[in-house]
Amino acid sequence: MEKLTVSELTSSNYFIWALKMKAALSLKRLFSVIENEKPLGLEGKALTDWSTKNEDAVSYVKLSLSDEHALQYANEDNAKTLWEKIKSNFTGQAEDRKIYAGNELHNLRLCEKEKISDYIARARGLATKCASLGLDVTERELAFYVLRGLTGKYAKIRGILKTQRENSIDDLLETLSEEETLQNNVGMPTEVSNPDLAFTAVGRQRQKRVCYFCRKPNHVMKDCFIRKRIEAQKKPRFYNSSREK
Repeated sequence: MEKLTVSELTSSNYFIWALKMKAALSLKRLFSVIENEKPLGLEGKALTDWSTKNEDAVSYVKLSLSDEHALQYANEDNAKTLWEKIKSNFTGQAEDRKIYAGNELHNLRLCEKEKISDYIARARGLATKCASLGLDVTERELAFYVLRGLTGKYAKIRGILKTQRENSIDDLLETLSEEETLQNNVGMPTEVSNPDLAFTAVGRQRQKRVCYFCRKPNHVMKDCFIRKRIEAQKKPRFYNSSREK
């Protein structure tokens, strides 16, 4: 019997295991014996065909179990009953883990001194964990949680990016990494060994950039005159009472 390449069932991957096992058994034309009870009145070749399919399905499922779990179902020889017992035993535990994973994603926060690349990777890992437990997380939802988890020095850019709902996770990674670099370079010496070369390199780089504030090309957000004008308008203007005298 040809072996199916389905990941071994563990205590934390039931939903993804069941999805792959169902697909694998369907390819082998065996899932019918898991979905349906044994038909009544089978005889001759029909009975032989059903028995062969049932035995193959049971074998495939058991071969995908860990040693511990395989022993637990060692005496079960009906494919449908085996499938339902596994589902019953694992679904409750998986539901709890799905709730925990969802809460982890909802409470995602950027840690102090955590790099943006590590933060995004952590968010993607949580989304993958949720998916493995049957909790789908869309790209838009993941971007929402990533932005909501930004704190401190990223508060201003978070407000800007929240208005740009079309941003993908890759867009956020690029923009936030750029902001991280700018923040880290604050206060550093500006002298360079070759000013002309540096000016040319910066000019070429900016021609490839699109400002994430006004969405226009050839400059970056920190140099955006529209952003600077809006921020200047927001600053409080103090009333000079001496002019009224």
